[in-house]
Amino acid sequence: MSKAEFKYENQGNGELQDLIKQAFTCLACGKCSGGCPMVYLFPEQYNPHKVLDKLVENPEEALASKEIWFCASCYKCHNKCPQGIELPEVFLKLRRIALKQNGMGNLRVLIDDLHGRIPFYKLFFRVCYHPEKIHLGKVELDSLFEKSASEYKLEQIPSTREKIAIIGSGPAGLFAACELRRKGYQVTVFESRQKAGGMFQLTIPEFRLESEIVDQNIDLVKSLGIEIKTNVRIGKDILFNTLFEDGFQSVFIASGAHRCLHLNIEGENLPQVMTSLEFLEASKSGILKAVKNKFVVIGGGNTAMEIATSALRYGAKEVCVLYRRSKDEIPADINELREVEEHGVKIHYQVSPLRFIGDEKLRGIECIKMELGHPDLSGRRRPVPIKASNFIINADMAVVAIGEKPDLGYLPDEVKLNKNGTISINPLSMETSMKGVFAGGDVIWGSASVAEAIMAAGRAVDGMDQYLIEKRKA
Repeated sequence: MSKAEFKYENQGNGELQDLIKQAFTCLACGKCSGGCPMVYLFPEQYNPHKVLDKLVENPEEALASKEIWFCASCYKCHNKCPQGIELPEVFLKLRRIALKQNGMGNLRVLIDDLHGRIPFYKLFFRVCYHPEKIHLGKVELDSLFEKSASEYKLEQIPSTREKIAIIGSGPAGLFAACELRRKGYQVTVFESRQKAGGMFQLTIPEFRLESEIVDQNIDLVKSLGIEIKTNVRIGKDILFNTLFEDGFQSVFIASGAHRCLHLNIEGENLPQVMTSLEFLEASKSGILKAVKNKFVVIGGGNTAMEIATSALRYGAKEVCVLYRRSKDEIPADINELREVEEHGVKIHYQVSPLRFIGDEKLRGIECIKMELGHPDLSGRRRPVPIKASNFIINADMAVVAIGEKPDLGYLPDEVKLNKNGTISINPLSMETSMKGVFAGGDVIWGSASVAEAIMAAGRAVDGMDQYLIEKRKA
């Protein structure tokens, strides 16, 4: 037992003692830091495994530090950790303890740091930091943002450099636009929807992110001298190659993944069966007022888990999730699984739907049990139907949340795609197979957190800047 463990065991602080024990198992291999979006954004201020070192050596110093506030809960570190340490959960619990002991001082410092690095910092904080999990209400949040002193560092830089086009106004597109503008480039963002903001505007529930705050942050981005053109569909209103003819010297593709995957089974077109994005957009817009009694979600990712908990909020009496593999293979982050289970959501593992039952109204879902065979191309064991294991689950409403993929039909053949439909890129420069064309966010990963999208956008900005510097010299 370390000195810190002994001290906090005798003080009766069991939660802190448990966190110290977890930190003590860290191998200091650094895998948590490699690829961490927050390390990318704040390389001089944040290193996850060093925070764990501090927690073991001096817990009070760790609790009083601002480092415990940087983690944005993307869970990349947990997926890479050979010891299986759930760092985001460790940091979340440390924050709760720190708030009780030390107040909101270091949280305000974090907000200041975010404000100086990300112009839409309010959106970033509310989506990535889950303030409700550290029991921050509207009053505390308003206080945090009102007292932020830093400003996004954009001195009066004239637009003297080349024109750059950005396709998509989600997290990756907005961050790339701001960083490019800071370097003096003339930036135009093309958004196919009526309002800019991407996932911020469309799919984050209103109780987590009010539309008013999204609009305020979009206005802030525009105030930096960035032009945002909405209701413009690349490939229809403007052809992709026309962008270069119009004087744009480089293009950044950040159009997201808005094409939902389907089961392609009987009854999927019933009105009570929705796709994940249909449900989230209906929730965000206020069209969805309530849900039916028995609500079923099909899928095993984070989006499926968020929809399951949202259904409870909208009045569902019984919510279950159907996933065709086992708990070991489920792609949802461990914290998302823990949350839905705490809310009473039942997850049926190794179950796959065969058809939706109903004439004009959904009544149930015929399912079949699965067993796991040999690994498939994803590395996970392939689900195989078990003969004569069919059964029916009663359902009044269902959401198919088995994934989304980018809709990239507007791209020319010069932009090569991967087998899964995402854009193939150079991972260092983020450049595609077409010269001067770069990509980031969901179009290269299929699904990414806001923090990961911002990191990809930052790397793409560096790549575009270097590309244009070399082009000037030629």
